[in-house]
Amino acid sequence: MNAESHCYGLTPGLGPLAEQNASIPPFVKTIAVRLSWACSLEEADVYRQLSAPWHHGVVTEEDKQQLLVHFPFMAPLHAPASVADYTIMLVSLWLNIEEMYHRGTLLPEELMQGLIKKSATLQAQDCRHNQDSAAASAPRS
Repeated sequence: MNAESHCYGLTPGLGPLAEQNASIPPFVKTIAVRLSWACSLEEADVYRQLSAPWHHGVVTEEDKQQLLVHFPFMAPLHAPASVADYTIMLVSLWLNIEEMYHRGTLLPEELMQGLIKKSATLQAQDCRHNQDSAAASAPRS
């Protein structure tokens, strides 16, 4: 089943929110298709949640909290965050999903657990990087 073929049928049910802002990257629809299947949610609802930061121009704390309700693997997302940083995070998420599909992870539970595991690993790496950066910039006696 091709996600792109499904995402084209997604637009009519999205309502005026989707049509207000044409600057939402098209891959957001593809991610919405993948996540709606993995979480058993409506594609239009997932798309609305994923696209909300583009409507605000920034990722708000409210956006983050709404995303975390269904997508705990987005915990590393900081709020407020720029739309550019959010876009990079979503592209990374998309690549992780596609990598898991390519490796044969097809069940929704496996997909969600894989994304949670990857986000925990990335969060741990980020913490180590921040500690290393702080140690390197500390004054030496």
